[in-house]
Amino acid sequence: MIAKQKKETLHYFKKNAETWSRNAEAIDCNRVNVIQQRNNYVMKVIDSRSQTRYGLDIGCGSGDLVCEMARAGIDATGIDFADEMIVIAKRRASQQKLVNAHFHCSSLFEYNIQKGQYDILSANGFIEYILPDELNKFLDLAYDAINCGGSLVLGSRNRLFNILSANSFTLEEINNDSINLLLKEAIAIASGMSLDKLAEIEKAPPQQPDIEHESTGIRVSTRYQFTPAQLIALLKERGFITVHLYPIHVHGVLPFFKRQHPRIHTDISIALQNFADENTSLILQSSSFMLHAMKLN
Repeated sequence: MIAKQKKETLHYFKKNAETWSRNAEAIDCNRVNVIQQRNNYVMKVIDSRSQTRYGLDIGCGSGDLVCEMARAGIDATGIDFADEMIVIAKRRASQQKLVNAHFHCSSLFEYNIQKGQYDILSANGFIEYILPDELNKFLDLAYDAINCGGSLVLGSRNRLFNILSANSFTLEEINNDSINLLLKEAIAIASGMSLDKLAEIEKAPPQQPDIEHESTGIRVSTRYQFTPAQLIALLKERGFITVHLYPIHVHGVLPFFKRQHPRIHTDISIALQNFADENTSLILQSSSFMLHAMKLN
């Protein structure tokens, strides 16, 4: 499964690099731009910080976020293991004359990250493509890479959304007896439980390493999902303090209706997204979420 997941992931992003780049910048009334929503949240975190000099984006894709950081005056670096993505990213930075945007074709686990170098480290749509042991290694690397007071911003597929999606993902959670614990976490979030207490609640067990889901458009058979509580607890174990959760791609209708009426879904989703910043409960209706954690020691 390790070789299969990596092979499929690399093949997909190499083959679809140009399409991915176009989608990152596209405005389509029939489609929610998840890439832009994630990037916007990272920039929101940067705006909330007193100072951000150095940034690192893991799985940078076609470089849109790194270039946005660079335009904000940040010395920004992006790494991705798909060389086609890096070619596009370098071209974009060159066209925009962004001398402070740097790109490297590399696996995270082979890249030489300097300890304490970065004020912010982002990983949007990255952890779904790595195995549980690799996730633990990534979080350790991130802790070492970020300086004291620095920020880690993660994007994750939302396992809690399986409760409401009314599809094969829901059936899977029922069949593996995880649905009740997922519901309890959802209720805790909806009731406004603090993020620190959320880390301590009983959680659904992690998804199995050999899990394969129904395709949602990206042709990689194993793409992991996490709940906020699962990630907050993992981060807390490593010394991070989670300070904010943010819903991404809020659904006001079921996925089945979304496929039938994409324009209506998009209109409702964008309307709901306007309330995302201070309404953590919207995570329950979101297919993804973002998390901002800080290294305080």
